[in-house]
Amino acid sequence: MRTTNAGRRDGLQSSEYVYRSLKEQIVSGSLAPDTRLIELAIAAEFGVSRTPVREALKRLAAENLVLADPTRGMVVHAPDAREIEDVFVVREALDALAARLAAHRITPSELGRLRVIVNSMAEAVDAGKREQVIVANMRFHDVIYGAAGNGMLERLGRDLREFVRRFTTLPFASGQRVSTILDEHRAIVNALEAHDPEAAEAASRAHLSAAREYVVRMQLQEYAEKALG
Repeated sequence: MRTTNAGRRDGLQSSEYVYRSLKEQIVSGSLAPDTRLIELAIAAEFGVSRTPVREALKRLAAENLVLADPTRGMVVHAPDAREIEDVFVVREALDALAARLAAHRITPSELGRLRVIVNSMAEAVDAGKREQVIVANMRFHDVIYGAAGNGMLERLGRDLREFVRRFTTLPFASGQRVSTILDEHRAIVNALEAHDPEAAEAASRAHLSAAREYVVRMQLQEYAEKALG
C-alpha cells in the first residue's frame, strides 16, 4: 500500500480519496483478505490525518469490505465459501435479468462492442496476458448492464461485481476455465444478437452458475490446504 500525498487527485476530499484508494486495493486483491488495517500507518502512507482514514474505514465497513476483529482491530473482510456462494446466487439473478432486458434493447453498436471484447479477450488468452483477460471480462458484463437500460439494476449489479471482483481472478488462473468462459460469453452474445430474451437469460445463468461453482470449489480447496498446512 504505497500512496503519497502528492499522488492525491485534485478536488477529492481526503476521506474520499482514502476511501476510493483502499476500496480499489481491496477489490483488486492488492490488500488481501485478513490484512490488518492500522489507522496510523494508513494515515502516514496517504499523507493525511487519522480522521479521514477513520471515516474511510467506516464506509468500507458499511460495505462489508472491512470488519472489526476483537483482537487485531480493523482487517480486510475475508468471506467464507458460504458467503461467496450467497453473493454469486444473487449476482446470477441480476445478470440473468440484465441479459433478458438487454436482449430487447441492445443496439448494433453495443453488440459490436461485445464482439470486439470477446475477440480481444481471446487474443489476451492466447498471449498469456492475464490482466487484460480480467479487464475484458469486466467490460463484457458492463456493456450488458448498460444495454439493459435499467439504472437501479446497473447500480445493484455494480455493487455486487465489486464484491465478487476479489474472487474473479481465480478462474483466470486456469486455462481450461478461461476457454470455457469464452464459450459462455459467445453464447450470451449469440442470444443477444438474436434478441432472444429466454436464451440470453439462460446463457447468463449458466455462465454465472459455472463461475460460482468454480470459485466456491477453489475457496474450499484453499481452506482445506490451510487447515492441513
